[in-house]
Amino acid sequence: MKVIVANVSGFCGGVKRVLGLAYDACRQCTGRVYVAGELVHNKEVMENVKVAGVKLLGDCDLEKITPQDVLLIRAHGCPREQWAKFHKLFNTVIDGTCPHVVRISKMVECESGKGKNILIIGNKSHPEVQTLVSFVKDGNVFIINSEEELDHLKDNLGQILVIAQSTIDEDSFKSFASKISKIYPNAEIKNTICGSSRRRQQAILSFKKKGVQAVVVAGGRHSNNTQTLAQIAKKIGLVAFHVETASNLPIQKLKTFQTIGVIGGASTDKKTTKEIVASLLVLEN
Repeated sequence: MKVIVANVSGFCGGVKRVLGLAYDACRQCTGRVYVAGELVHNKEVMENVKVAGVKLLGDCDLEKITPQDVLLIRAHGCPREQWAKFHKLFNTVIDGTCPHVVRISKMVECESGKGKNILIIGNKSHPEVQTLVSFVKDGNVFIINSEEELDHLKDNLGQILVIAQSTIDEDSFKSFASKISKIYPNAEIKNTICGSSRRRQQAILSFKKKGVQAVVVAGGRHSNNTQTLAQIAKKIGLVAFHVETASNLPIQKLKTFQTIGVIGGASTDKKTTKEIVASLLVLEN
């Protein structure tokens, strides 16, 4: 067996930043550190920050909040209507939103303020998309994730700005963008997929050229960017195994392959990827 590791691994910039804010808050704040929803979609990472002192905000906590407590906004951002609520509840709110998501949000706010309709290619239930939707001002917003949803759009939407959820498959976005341009020739297309997602997707595509037969994708089960990597691997004809940790590796199945690629998602620690590689190298020997 031969093991090929992707040339990009570890936390992306947005995840590093929000985790740094979380650990700093736990060290410096005299009160409790709350977060509304998971900071990142990675079970192992979330367990670590909980041990450090981060607490998920629940309804039962609302009556216990003290002036010393702080709230940390997660990397995916936060809908604007929740911002107002949180600022009433907490004296201190720390913004951990990924800077890339902040830039997209400002673009949505600016362009919709000019009357443009916003078309988002992505998953309507994803917290990043919900954040982006909340920044739409005067225009309408449409979210599509399938050919069928595209077909159901109105024939005349006027001025349109098309953007992407930052972690979706770039090839799929380009395919959607091409079809949208034919239906709405005046649509403005902005590829807002983040650089980290793009580099990891390209790494998956490079595996095929290197003779990889199966890919181990390390990351949270609910992580969109990690799911996307596994889907891309399958789409180009590779066998994909999506695991959260080395303990989840399907050893007997992996033994049947001669060349295996390994890649971690944007919210996967390098340590996890190294442990997976070490487990595979034992099989290699």
